[in-house]
Amino acid sequence: MEDDPDIGIIMDLALSDRYEVEVKTNGYNVLENVIRFSPDLIMLDNYIGQKNAGDIINEIKPEIEYRNIPYVLFSGHDDIRRIAEKINATAYLPKPFALNELYDCVDGIFAA
Repeated sequence: MEDDPDIGIIMDLALSDRYEVEVKTNGYNVLENVIRFSPDLIMLDNYIGQKNAGDIINEIKPEIEYRNIPYVLFSGHDDIRRIAEKINATAYLPKPFALNELYDCVDGIFAA
């Protein structure tokens, strides 16, 4: 989930060669989208409009069949590491990030 359309497009283009990708630009109807798409990984910006990543993850985690989906937090926030640890993100990427960092992060999660 990324509310900046340009970053969403870049991530879609970069990852769709390797994975099935669906980009959401807002934090609404999150659980419905997860149920419909059934992702193996969720990547989300720290803030999606008026919602933050912690709130979004808290909507998903109570659902038993989706609580183990790994997720990557990305943000331009200076203290992204602390935020990622606080919400138990599987990994994090500080913005701006290079495509090789994106690939390494995603591939590393799937290799684990």
